[in-house]
Amino acid sequence: MANILIVDDVAENLQILQLILRNEGHKVYAAISAEIALTIVGEHLPDLIISDIKMPQMNGLEFCKELKKAESTAQIPIIFVSAQSDTDNIVAALEVGGVDYITKPFKPAEVIARVKTQLKLIEAHKLAVRQHLSHVMNQMVVGVAHEINTPLGTAITAVTHFDDILHELRGAFDGQILSAEQLSDGLVDSLESARLCERSLIRVAKFVKMLKEIAQVERPSNPREIKTSGFFEGLKERWQDETVHLKVCTYTSTIIADDEVLSTVLDNLIANSLAHGKLDNSKPITIEVEEAEQATQIIYYDHGQGLKNLTVEELLKPFVTTKRGNAGHVGLSAAVTANLITNALNGSYQIFEKERGLEWVIQIPLGAD
Repeated sequence: MANILIVDDVAENLQILQLILRNEGHKVYAAISAEIALTIVGEHLPDLIISDIKMPQMNGLEFCKELKKAESTAQIPIIFVSAQSDTDNIVAALEVGGVDYITKPFKPAEVIARVKTQLKLIEAHKLAVRQHLSHVMNQMVVGVAHEINTPLGTAITAVTHFDDILHELRGAFDGQILSAEQLSDGLVDSLESARLCERSLIRVAKFVKMLKEIAQVERPSNPREIKTSGFFEGLKERWQDETVHLKVCTYTSTIIADDEVLSTVLDNLIANSLAHGKLDNSKPITIEVEEAEQATQIIYYDHGQGLKNLTVEELLKPFVTTKRGNAGHVGLSAAVTANLITNALNGSYQIFEKERGLEWVIQIPLGAD
């Protein structure tokens, strides 16, 4: 079943299309003008739009252009319908971004066939996105395995040096030739080695944690009813010792999702904002939770610096970061988070750069499994 919006200024045409599509099990929204259709799109994002071309005020081609202006609606496929079957109208419809064109009077079999074709293409695109993300994850694992050798090797070297220092001090002590200066120098060198080892092992631990998060995608999902009040209180408690102000606005009392995966997603977003965002400390990291059409929508924004000259595609590549080389950040969080949302939560996401910083809009379908 798909959510389909039909737009036509003739009520009889709307009734015919609604009957055809509802008989196929689709949920249908109807608009008698392009202006009304834009309002509906803002409230209920459809999977597919069927729009008349010739309408008063804003025609179908202008309606399509409006949708293409916004990133959130630009990818919605639009099938145009018109009583005119001339080549000019077909070309005009395709030029503004239409994916198909049918003529009036409607033939039910043709409408059904063309709608099925577009819905199959939508599913094929979703599958391609998931396969691409899986490929990205595989690349990431290889990259992590390669990069983990550096801090691990450093830690081994530091421990070996530490061991040499202790043997030297023990030998001097047993031979009763250990001076205060030698002991002091040895302790200083030992402390430096210990700290170097600690920093390196902390970085290794971060890699291991990231690998565990990647593995969450492959384990069976465990969606359940989550009480938003308790869940987000727990989130705040986990971050109460950090220099971060969290503001949570919930407009729904429950979420149906895997709570462990959802916690990982939100923790990653917060950690990434703290590491890379250069946040405005006078403003909070904000999480808004609300009900959308057949989904729970979570909007996250951090009042930070945004993408810092990166594209969204670059942000989602493994080992890309706005802070590469500092404090052990390797730019994995965004890619892992995207993969968890689409695969482990069976959801979708959009990323925007706005005045209030980097914004993630996450949708988790009701009863996701």
